Amino acid sequence: MSQHQKRGPGRPPQPGRRAEILHAATRVVAERGVDTLSLAELATALGCSTYTLTYHFGSKERLLAAVVEHVETGLQAEIAELASADLPNADLLRHYWRTTRDPGARSYLRLWLELLVLADRHPDRFPGFHERAATGWRTLATDLLRRRTGSDALATLVVAAVTGLELDLMLDPDPARADAALELLVSLLDR
Repeated sequence: MSQHQKRGPGRPPQPGRRAEILHAATRVVAERGVDTLSLAELATALGCSTYTLTYHFGSKERLLAAVVEHVETGLQAEIAELASADLPNADLLRHYWRTTRDPGARSYLRLWLELLVLADRHPDRFPGFHERAATGWRTLATDLLRRRTGSDALATLVVAAVTGLELDLMLDPDPARADAALELLVSLLDR
């Protein structure tokens, strides 16, 4: 290369690379947690450089914010898909529960819970997460159940009960007790 030729700006952006990294980063963050994971550890787990992560996301905090939004968007899409299905209330709850108790979903549930705690402790670190958590999938689920049952209080109670069962599932790896409790909730809802 002669003195007068300029080097190019580097590798051109690869279409879809940011989304690919975000999807993989969400999986890694869900498995390892948010608070203690460094950008270098995340880059190593993803098989890329920290430069690649900062190129696409700017910083660890912005990458984590994108992960949070990705998880919330996924939960909202899942609830919206269930809402569009013409299932009886019992089948709707059972379908959601099967998805929740799938072993692969446990790390995402743990991530969501960790983010709730961290957002409460550090609202500036995850701005708007509490609002999105409260008004995102929970509002969609409550609205869906309210339309189906005609009762705001019953819809709120069902969402709270399922959230509690999700916590129980995190604490007890044997899902039999939580499964039985969900079936009881379904039978009470059908009355």
